[in-house]
Amino acid sequence: MSSLLARFAGNIFWLGRYLERAENIARILHINETYGRDDPQGPDWRRVLRLYSDEQRFLEAHDDTSPPSVLRFYVLDRNNPSSIAAAIAAARENARSVRHLISTEMWTQLNIFASEVRTLGQRDLRVNTLSSAANLVVTGCQTFEGIAEGTFFRGEPWCFYQIGKYIERADQTTRVLDISFDRLLLDKDDAIALVQWNLLLRSVSAYHAYRSRHPGISRPHDIAAFLLYDSEFPRAVALCVQRLTERLQDIETRHGSRRDAGVETARRALEFSLETGPGSELTPDRLHGFLDGLQVELGNVSSAIRQAYFV
Repeated sequence: MSSLLARFAGNIFWLGRYLERAENIARILHINETYGRDDPQGPDWRRVLRLYSDEQRFLEAHDDTSPPSVLRFYVLDRNNPSSIAAAIAAARENARSVRHLISTEMWTQLNIFASEVRTLGQRDLRVNTLSSAANLVVTGCQTFEGIAEGTFFRGEPWCFYQIGKYIERADQTTRVLDISFDRLLLDKDDAIALVQWNLLLRSVSAYHAYRSRHPGISRPHDIAAFLLYDSEFPRAVALCVQRLTERLQDIETRHGSRRDAGVETARRALEFSLETGPGSELTPDRLHGFLDGLQVELGNVSSAIRQAYFV
């Protein structure tokens, strides 16, 4: 890798991660609010805090988990690195550092999108306006992704953008599955169970894709297997790991040398953990341990890539 690119590889990697993160958060907030409308107690906002392991940090600064507090925390709070506002601002700053490596159209779209996100305020987080705010974020991220697909030169910068995106996407899928699976073990005829598996699948835009695989009765084990191992669903963990491997191979080919030993060790550990699986007797505890392990391995891959290419 050229010394010039090494200076900017981390910016492009995090550009991909932050945009993927913002889109996922917006989708989860929207779906959680939508499915909570029919619940007498309203949406379960602690679920979102648990999903991102933010419960303790949130409660240190807030007295309760009221909808306005949680939504402000995840949409507007720049001090929260998991918030949409922080993610989009960070994505733009990373893009600004690599303007010469991305297309003009990508930079223009991200500027417009970041400006739209900055206009969001507390009024956009009410029950009757949250859907519009979430759709603005999801559409902005997907528009950028479409522009990148059509204009980003397929060189090393593109590889790092893809690597960041797929690491973040795989992590998000494991978190959504982890926090939702125990609820799926209710009786399959229970209306609550139906709502919960709909919530899980729609949280990762998997409802129609899953239905094409399983048009009949939905079972928790089938849903877990689909989100972990389906070879054609873009947010399945296995497909994300496959794409990650392919982009690392591309970098290796372009760089003209063997892949960094630390990166390869971390990647193989992730691949092995995924292939080993949680076992045939799938329980919430067993799945939780397995998904925790995957999240650790994804973090190890990210750290190894940073050490090999960004430092």
